[in-house]
Amino acid sequence: MTQPIPTWIVGASGLLAGELARLIAAHPEFELTHVVSREGRVALSALHPHLSSSLVTIAHADAPAELARQVADAPGDGPAVALFLGLPHGQSAKAWTALSSELGDAAQRVAVVDLSADYRIADAELFERWYGIPHPDPNGDEGFAYGLPEFHRGRIQESTRVAAPGCFATALQLAVLPAAYAGALDANSPWVLQAATGSSGSGVAPKPGTHHPFRHGSFKAYSPNGHRHEAELAQALGARGIEAPLHFLPHSGPWSRGIHLSASLPLATELTLEAAHALYAEAYDGEPFVELLQPGGIPEMRAVVGSNRASLGVHVRGSVLTVLAAIDNTIKGGSGQALQCMNLLFGLDEAAGLPRAGLGY
Repeated sequence: MTQPIPTWIVGASGLLAGELARLIAAHPEFELTHVVSREGRVALSALHPHLSSSLVTIAHADAPAELARQVADAPGDGPAVALFLGLPHGQSAKAWTALSSELGDAAQRVAVVDLSADYRIADAELFERWYGIPHPDPNGDEGFAYGLPEFHRGRIQESTRVAAPGCFATALQLAVLPAAYAGALDANSPWVLQAATGSSGSGVAPKPGTHHPFRHGSFKAYSPNGHRHEAELAQALGARGIEAPLHFLPHSGPWSRGIHLSASLPLATELTLEAAHALYAEAYDGEPFVELLQPGGIPEMRAVVGSNRASLGVHVRGSVLTVLAAIDNTIKGGSGQALQCMNLLFGLDEAAGLPRAGLGY
């Protein structure tokens, strides 16, 4: 038997950190050995009572020396440690630059997946525009592959560092990119995108307007002038020379987890439902976590919540292509996709440790 791959989570208290720890516990190759928190000496099970774990967190100040020791003890010369950054936007990059500076050359043996936005946007000015803070590591993004495997698998496999996409950004790109890349869409007419997400998308700390008791039994739109995850779709389109008027309107839903997205996309030329469906079938042929429903199918959140699966339905009405998508924002839109990327970084089965089946109810 091979030795398990030692695995770290930096940033212990967040919802995505708890979900990631839960997934790693069932992974055949990764073993969670260290979890890092601000103060340290906090039981992981106290932060996330749903976890069965005896781990106690270590403080940020103690992480560099312990990580260096673990890398030094690892055999071989390839990636030896899996490290997930689960810190808030603006803090992940600072934590990684501090760690990598302490590690020196040994940093090359640490495979990193960042769940924050810090390395998602290549343009530092664009990052500051959408996130309202200067980019915390403007020269570091070149070392990070963008972690949407369906469109960046080759780059991820060649890398040791990955920036995991945002939850809305994942659903947006899976719904839009096949048609956009095929030249099927009219870039002179608005692309209308709407999505609703559960309260887990707002993080672990209660905030006015996003705390679940206030969302329960209610439904509302927010960020009517644009949402930051729109930038990731624009970046993916721009890489192919496509500039389109994106109109993304997110909504807060009265549930805990799950995203349902509707993309109304203007067609450049006449396209039948069968042809549109074939276009998406070709784009996602063989993808382990993208489920394309039969033509005219309607994805439901309850079918995918609890899984790393994205469910898509394709519709055509006149000159408009409508693509519906459903994902679990904490798994395919968060921790599950991060683990999917880490599997690729280590050359493992991409689907290892990741559920395909949803909870169903």
